[in-house]
Amino acid sequence: MDMPLWAVALLLVFGFTGTYAVIPLAKRWAPRWGLVSPPGGRRSHAQDMPLTGGWTLYLPLAVAFLTFFTLALTGTLKILRPEWERMLFLFLGTTWILILGTIDDRLTLGWKQKLAGQFLGGLILVIGGHTVSVANIPWVGTVNFGWYGIPFFLIAVIAITNAINLIDGLDGLAGGICFFAALTSAVIALVKGDLFTATLSFTLSGSLLGFLRFNFPPASIFLGDGGSMMLGFLLGTMAISSTAFFPGQRLGTSIMILVPFLPLGIPLFDAALAVLRRGLTGQALFLGDANHLHHRLMDKIKAVRPTVAIFYFFSAFLCVLTLLMVLEVQSPILRLLTGFLTLGLMLAVIWSLLLYGDRSLFLTLRNRPHFKFLGEFLRFMKMRAARAKSAGDLLALLEAGVKDLDFDRVEIIHKGKAVRKWVNSQPAHPQSPRLSSEESFNGWDLQIKWSQPLHGDDGYNEYLLLTWHRFLTAIKASLPYHDAGLEDEDYGEGGQVL
Repeated sequence: MDMPLWAVALLLVFGFTGTYAVIPLAKRWAPRWGLVSPPGGRRSHAQDMPLTGGWTLYLPLAVAFLTFFTLALTGTLKILRPEWERMLFLFLGTTWILILGTIDDRLTLGWKQKLAGQFLGGLILVIGGHTVSVANIPWVGTVNFGWYGIPFFLIAVIAITNAINLIDGLDGLAGGICFFAALTSAVIALVKGDLFTATLSFTLSGSLLGFLRFNFPPASIFLGDGGSMMLGFLLGTMAISSTAFFPGQRLGTSIMILVPFLPLGIPLFDAALAVLRRGLTGQALFLGDANHLHHRLMDKIKAVRPTVAIFYFFSAFLCVLTLLMVLEVQSPILRLLTGFLTLGLMLAVIWSLLLYGDRSLFLTLRNRPHFKFLGEFLRFMKMRAARAKSAGDLLALLEAGVKDLDFDRVEIIHKGKAVRKWVNSQPAHPQSPRLSSEESFNGWDLQIKWSQPLHGDDGYNEYLLLTWHRFLTAIKASLPYHDAGLEDEDYGEGGQVL
């Protein structure tokens, strides 16, 4: 059964209007749920930003799924070889990942907890029958994965889930990339007669357009980890699993296993670079940084909208290439276009690598011990913060952090009054420029101001500042258990020299 064009238009319009209509409510309710991203630190926004964008995408998607599932189950909608379990468990897994990401937005989970939750989401899919059975691997040929298809499927879904989460660093970036990927999935499903995937993908495409109206820079609502992880999980599953093209089936063996990944090529390439970069520098693998592709391009262009537009262009570029390869076009002109786009893809990869060319390998290896120290410092301090028994313990921990990181000065202001100051009597790199900044602890009338020396390596400066902000986040996470101590704490008078 084919999907008529009026149904395609209806799904797109429904997704767009559904998301567009609920965004004002999601923005209003975000502070009540504690789902906001406060300003300060490494964030560029000047006010609290809602993190409920994922739910505005999920609601139209849930309506579309429940309607499709009900019509198919009752026989009103005739589909060939319906795979009820795979459909249902895809919806359940997607719902769980959205909930997991929302919990992370609210409580800031550790990477081990997030990874365990993502693995559980993958197991939900496997229980429903999702796997990779037969595929064509370059230079190998057709391979029957058998039971090995399950771990391959799990690794691929989790990798894509985290890749989309990592690329969500600029207003409108992840949403736009996912729009092109969803539209590509919808077109392929439409051509192959997979009504289920087509329904979800067209609805999601419309929803993402409605969301981008509020998320394109300057954004007024964010996806949050819930939204970005949900998009990666859903789009990754539809690209990898048998549900992607027809429930229970895969495309012909002439389609290589790498092709379905192309629409998500930018976030996957960025994630691979992040792993390689952190391995070379000695940075902690699961500690974020400000050195992703979009950060590097942003440093060159100095403007958000043109940076995002470039990523949109290359995302559309990859999606067109995917459609040409998957649909196996026979036209000589289109074959020539496929070759041209493939060459363009190779040049784009080289150009992306050149964005990192201003940092020499010698400098990277020389500073590797310092990067490793920052990673170990953060792990140790987060553990100590979690074990703190009073506000005084947290202040003592903060003092130790100031000393270990060679900051010039740190000042704590509580309810407008300076209650503690640490000053380094022997400042590091006295001839270097200084960076002064501050961060507020919303809810406790607490403000941290600091000054630090800038080192010769910009990459190290960025990672040092990131480590400091993550350290402050660990302090914040422990404050609710000792907030009463802030009122009674004997701060003493004056400052303290380290």
